[in-house]
This record gives sequence, C-alpha cells and structure tokens, in this order.
Amino acid sequence: MKNGYIFKKNLLRFFFLTLASCFIVACNDDDDATNSLDNRTSLVLTPSDYEIELKEDTPDEVALTLNWTEADPIGSDYYISYLYKMDLENNSFGTNTMIREYIDDDFSKSYTHKELQSLLVSKWKQQPGDLVKLQARIIGSVEGPKFVKPEVSTVTIKVKMYSEKTFVADHLYMSGTAVDGEDIEILPMESQPKRYVSICDLKAGNLHFPIVWKDENKINAISPVAAEQQITDGAMEAKIKGIDNAGYWVIPEDGQYRVVVDFETRTVTIGLASNFIEADKIYIAGTCVSADVEMTRTIEDENQYAFHAELQPGTIYFPILFNGQKDMAIAPEESGDFTDGTAMNISTMSPETAALAYHWNIKTAGVYRIVININTKKVTIYSPETDPKSMVVSWTWNNNTVTTTIERVFIWGPYDGWAKDGTGDTGFTMAHSMTPSLANPYLFIYKGAELPRKNSIKDKDGNAHPGGLNFKVGPQSAGCYTFGSTADAIRGSYDGCLDIAESDYNQKQTVVGGQSHNRYAFFSVPVGVNYIELDIKELTVFFDKR
Repeated sequence: MKNGYIFKKNLLRFFFLTLASCFIVACNDDDDATNSLDNRTSLVLTPSDYEIELKEDTPDEVALTLNWTEADPIGSDYYISYLYKMDLENNSFGTNTMIREYIDDDFSKSYTHKELQSLLVSKWKQQPGDLVKLQARIIGSVEGPKFVKPEVSTVTIKVKMYSEKTFVADHLYMSGTAVDGEDIEILPMESQPKRYVSICDLKAGNLHFPIVWKDENKINAISPVAAEQQITDGAMEAKIKGIDNAGYWVIPEDGQYRVVVDFETRTVTIGLASNFIEADKIYIAGTCVSADVEMTRTIEDENQYAFHAELQPGTIYFPILFNGQKDMAIAPEESGDFTDGTAMNISTMSPETAALAYHWNIKTAGVYRIVININTKKVTIYSPETDPKSMVVSWTWNNNTVTTTIERVFIWGPYDGWAKDGTGDTGFTMAHSMTPSLANPYLFIYKGAELPRKNSIKDKDGNAHPGGLNFKVGPQSAGCYTFGSTADAIRGSYDGCLDIAESDYNQKQTVVGGQSHNRYAFFSVPVGVNYIELDIKELTVFFDKR
C-alpha cells in the first residue's frame, strides 16, 4: 500500500508540475480562470540582497541566501511541493542551463562566495570580474483532486564576480617565522617551469610565499585558504591573496624540508625532505650501458619515469639531475640481484657511492623495461622474461581472420564531425589517436587539445547524446576490433551511448572489447575533456580535464 501511494504521489507531482510550467509561460484556461484559489499570493521569494559582490578572500562565507514563505495551504486533500530554479536572466530558465531541484523540507537556499563564483564560471561560462544578472524562482505546485494554478515567485539578483588573481610570478619567495633571516627565493624546476621546488632548512613557525610579478613587488602572496593551516601529507589547496590578508602554513618542527609550489595545480606541498625525491631528469648508469641514458617522464604520471630498451650485462643505478646538479642517485638498500617484475624499495645516495657499492646486477643482455616512481619511492625492473608484451587480438573481416598487435588506438565517432586526415577511413585522425605508456603497454593515453563535441549519437529512443566516441584498434570503421561502452546497443538495429558528467572525471568506466554490439556503444564526454586513459587489459577508461 505504501509503495502504491508513493507511486501515485510522484505521478501526480509529475502531472501537475507539467501543467504548472505550461501556465507559467503561456497557458490560459477559461474554466480555471474563475477559480478563486488561482489568485493566491502567499509564496514570496526574497534574496538576502538584490546586489551582491563576490569576494575571493572569504570563499566559505555565505554570499547569498534566498528565503521563501510557505504557499497558501488549501486543504487536507491537496499536497504542495516546491520546485526551485536558478539561471542567468537572459537564459529564461532554459532546460539545459538552469539549476532545478525539488525542496520540500526547507524554505531557504544559500551559496558561499566560492560556490557562486564557481557556478558562474563552470556552469554558465561567465568570466571572472563580470557583472551578471541571476534569476531565482520558487514554484509552489498543488497536487489534489482539482487543478489549481501554482504560486510562483521570481527575483533577479545582480552579482559582481571577483577577478581571480592569476597564478603567475617572475620571482617567488618563502617568508615567515619559519625562515631564518631574510626571505628565501624558491626557483622553478628546469623540466617543469610552473613547479617551484626548494629543499631547505626551516624552523618551527609559519610560512607563506610572496610573489614578485612585473611591477608588483610582494603585494600578493600564495597562502592557504584558511588563515592558518597545519601542513598535511600531499598537495594542499593554495590561494593568492593580498599580502596583508594572506594566511600561513604551520611548520611543526625544525628540520630540512622539501617545499613545492605548483602554479599549474595551484597547490603547495611541504614535508620533510627525507620523505621525498625531486628530479628534473633521471638517468640509467652503470656498466650495463656505455654512457648515461636518460629515462622518460611518463605522460600519465609526472612522478614516474620509464625506460624500455636494450641493456648489457653489468651493474645498474639511477643518477638524478636536479637544479642543474647530478649529485644524488637512486640505488638499492643493498647491492645484489633485482627482484624481477616486482616493485622494490630504493635509497638515495651519491652517484659515486652507488657506482662503487650499491647497485643492482643485470645478468643477461636483452630488452628491459624499468619503471621508477619518485613519489612512492619504488623501482620495478622487468627482464626480457617478465616484460609485459603488447596485446594481440584477432577478429573476422570478409570471412578472414585478422590478427593485430595493439600499438595504437584511435578515438572514433561523430564527436569531431567525422574528421579525416588521410590516416584511413572517415573519422580517423592521428591527432586523436592514443599510444601506450612506456611503463605499461596496455595503458593507452590521450593528452592534447580539448575534444570537440560536434555531432551526436541517437539511441533507440531517439535521444541525442553529443560528442559520442569509442576506441578502435585500427583506422577501419567497419569490422574493426573496438573498445566500446556498456550502453545498450544492437548491431544493425540501434546505437547506444553512456553519458559521462564532469563529476565522473577521473572515475574509471568499464569498456567492452570485441567485434560485436560494443562497436555501436559510445561514450558522450563533457565539454573540456583533454585527457583519456584506456586500459585494454583491465578494460577500463577514464576521462579528465588536465
């Protein structure tokens, strides 16, 4: 009985809200026009202010509160529900632009400075510093035996957005009671100029980072969001504030610290230097090579370096280049044979010490794969026997079996308007192809320009999904081995599409490999995606904006 009641209640809500929206824009009904209940005016929406100015320095304070009064009660046979909407004034509560939610248990809605600025920038694509007009609306819809027009109240609020301070610097300094004496300049890495790193002695005290930018000499500083923040493991969110309003990170004890200010991710990382390794470049050295060989920083992880090439029998260790000096090396805790294909702990020491007494042994010549992660402080060495080999797949084309080693995967679908650059069939371009990670031949990476969303996929119900795409192992649209989504699709009957939202960024989605219905199952990705990781062994994919 209870479930039946809830179903009827929700069905009534849908029916009456549909009719209600019609009356809001245009509908008139001569029979209803004479209903005295249609002239109720108890529901009133009121903002905390009709003109507000957002402030970057108080992100968590409430900037706007919308309160509304209760709609006129009618009788026990009627139920009133509240539908809240917000949109830019000139959007007129368009289906694809408004915020829309049912609110039955509260009579207010609040936004902090940060929340409202973020909505204006990310949802409505407004520029920081703009003056915009928002409209908020509350609808009190009536469900009952007879139709009654809803009560509606709408307000317009002018919002002045703040101009976000840009994360740029000509010079960056460390300042505070944790610094012994004058401010210490912190320098960018040679390999990553937006990443400022220092390994230095600090005292117990506080620390922030004044900026010199053009003619602005330490007017602003990089600081925590709060006025004072204890340092924690990992990257901490950072803000640029006026020097007089800037907060501080708290250094708990005297010691040698590694300090990283990342202008790209807008984060600060502070920790004891002994817990970290910092590198501009990492090399392979020892008697297994004739001269030092530079390893490659992987696309998917800036803290990971990889090598895949021939080595000769001999010793091996890994010198580190940092700030123009090659005075540290990665080596084993004890010299000896490596554990084949297993992540091993590492130590750091001078290259001379590593060469003399601390190194691993390469016993046979062959192609080795080596992966070093300076964040986890692990190294994995794969011999020719354990080195993961590229995946081989087979499928049928024109009654023939086709066998392919997967060394490139193409992003394919209507997302780019079926672009073509001569690579193969329509819809294939080298710019939107994916190559495997040097650390893992099953992990295919796309990192480049933002993917377009030109054309749509239509599912069996006729719903359009913009920017549909899946992944093919060769530039051949028909009969090609494909990695598709889990969306419902039937070969020769209808396509399917799985919609990915911004909230799904960096969340793994299942892919289906083969030459069947999965070829017609697509992903619809949100605006801004410029990074993809496809794992053809684990059969997962995730999309991100980096």
